[in-house]
Formats: sequence, C-alpha cells, structure tokens
Amino acid sequence: MNRGTRRRLLIALAVVVVAGLVAGTDGWIVRHFGAHAASDQGPDNYLNAIACPDASTCWAVGQRASTRGGNVASEERHQLIEQETGGRWHQVRPPRAPVADPGLTSITCPAARDCWAAGGSSTHGSAIIEHWAGRDWELVSSPRIHGAQLESVACAAPDLCWAAGGMQNRRNVTRNILEEWNGATWRSITAVPGGLQPVLFSCPVSGHCLLVGLRAGRAAAARYDRGRWSTAAPPSGLSPGRVPAQLACSAVSACLALTPVPGGARRGAMRTQVWNGRSWTTATAAAAATPPYPAGLACAGRAGCWLLGASGSLAPVAARWQDGRWVSAAASSGPATGYLGDLACAARCWAVGGQSVRLGDGSFYSHPLISPVMP
Repeated sequence: MNRGTRRRLLIALAVVVVAGLVAGTDGWIVRHFGAHAASDQGPDNYLNAIACPDASTCWAVGQRASTRGGNVASEERHQLIEQETGGRWHQVRPPRAPVADPGLTSITCPAARDCWAAGGSSTHGSAIIEHWAGRDWELVSSPRIHGAQLESVACAAPDLCWAAGGMQNRRNVTRNILEEWNGATWRSITAVPGGLQPVLFSCPVSGHCLLVGLRAGRAAAARYDRGRWSTAAPPSGLSPGRVPAQLACSAVSACLALTPVPGGARRGAMRTQVWNGRSWTTATAAAAATPPYPAGLACAGRAGCWLLGASGSLAPVAARWQDGRWVSAAASSGPATGYLGDLACAARCWAVGGQSVRLGDGSFYSHPLISPVMP
C-alpha cells in the first residue's frame, strides 16, 4: 500500500473511527457532527451497534447512504437494520421515519422480545426512537427536537430506559439531549435523581446500571440498583466538561472506561480505567496499550469486555480484556481495511462496523461489516 493510498484510506476510516474519541464541550460525544466534514469520499454505509436479546437472534443497526460526499450535510442517509438468525444475517425493513436522512446509532434489548433503537438526523430532522416487540420494528412517539440526534440508549428494566445525544446549531454550539422511558412514554428530562446529566450508560444485568456524565460541569457518576440511586466515583483525570470516551460493564462491580491520555505522545491515545464497584484504578500503560484507532468498547457477559477499532495498517482489530491487559483476539473473515465498533454475543459473538472499499475512480466508501469474533 503506497503512502498516498494509505492516507486516503485513513481519511475514509477516520470519518467513523474518530467518532468514538471526540468529546463535545458539553460532554456529549460527537459522532456525526463534524466527523464527516473533511471527507470527499463515496457514501458512508456502516453498522454502529449490535444487541442480542436471546441465543436465537441478534440485531445490528446503522446507516446507509445513497449519495456521495461522506458528509451529513450532503449525503442522503437511510436507516439500516440487520437481523441474525441461525448464523445468517439479512436486512429488515425499518419503519418509516418522520424525519429526513435518519440513521440509527444505538440499540439495546432489556428482554428477549423487547429492543429499542435510537438515532436521528442532525441536519434535516430530529431524534427518533424505535421499538421491536417480537414482530416488526415500530416508530415510537418521543420528543421532537429539531436537529437532534440520539447516540446511546440503555435500559435498567423494561419500564425504565434512557436515551442520550445532542444537537448542534449553525454556530456549532452543542446541547445535551436526555430522554427517559417510564414504561408508557418517552419524555425529555435534564438529569436523573441526584442532579447527574448522564452521557454514558451501561446496564450489565437487569435492574443495575452505571451512569457517567456531568454534575455542575464536572465528570460525575451514579449507580442505579433496583429502584435506588446512589452516587458513584467517576473515572479520574478528566478535565472540566469532559466525560470518558467509552464505558462498558460486564457485571455490577466490573466496568471499564476509556479516557484520553493527558499530553499523550499519540493523538487519540486512551488509557483504561477499571471499576470494582467502589473505585476506579488506572491500568499501567504497558498493560493497557490500545489500538491506534479504538472505536468501541463492549462487554458481553461471560465473553468479557472487548476493545474494537482499527490497527495501524487500517485493518479491523479486536482485543479482549484479560488479567488486567488487552489481548489480541481473532476476527474471522476480516477484510484488509476497515474497523469494528461494537460487539454482542448470543450463540456466537459478532462484531460490527464498516469496511473501506475503493471505487474505480480512486475514492473510497464504507460498506457495512459484520464479523464473527472468537472469544
């Protein structure tokens, strides 16, 4: 791969990979606002998130685009929903959205036949929330905020879910968006009990969640334990207005957070912090070396926690957290270039993301990528 080709590939992949690393001034993680602005490539088609409600099926959500540009202001986006049954994946028709150019960014399944997907359009519409109850995906009524997009959705129980994201105006001013499901309706809220404005959620088992966000402009955290709220310590070393880049829990007292390395020699360098249910500890630099382009952190029960992204050669990579360090794991049937961004396990473990494909005119676009991963 010559230097020029590698540079163009890096630009194409960075459009999405950098999404998991850029934190907004208000603590909201900006995945799409501005992330696509510097790319003059082909359409961006990729999968953002995956969830497996039971051993028989998994769902993956993302976006597909029908116009060139790689820029949310110029490309025509559409929802992308894929379902796995018996080891085979196929596209599922999404519900018709009342907004233009929507994409889906997150999915969660609090029960076997109860899944929520969230996303929206930052340029022409507003946030959307959709529900699957065992038959078809349906659009659910939720607050309509023009120019908003939801980036994460998580559920403590079937009757308690949260969706977080943000909006950006033409002056590049961002504002956090937080919505809550009470079992009957979605409503806008500004904070959860205790004054926390959560940005990141992880609910490893029903009834238990760790939430990280901002309180009075500084990083803060809270625990939800079967109806009870309590204050938790946030990851350390975060400057005012900042939250971790990634958060994921494999158990109530076992979580990982990725936070930027202050003054790191490598741009985008991350350090791994470990939660034991009471406090955070920072793994040593040697034990917690991360891929050059980390894009997602996911925990999948007994399969443990995984760090996903792209390697220095711009190939999809997956690493598993074992004995206090990241250990490279094999991703079968992987393409030469691309990235992985999220992972879930049912009968087997699957990672999703995007594959960089070169067009005949030398430009690049991303193609949805689904790869089985060996635990």
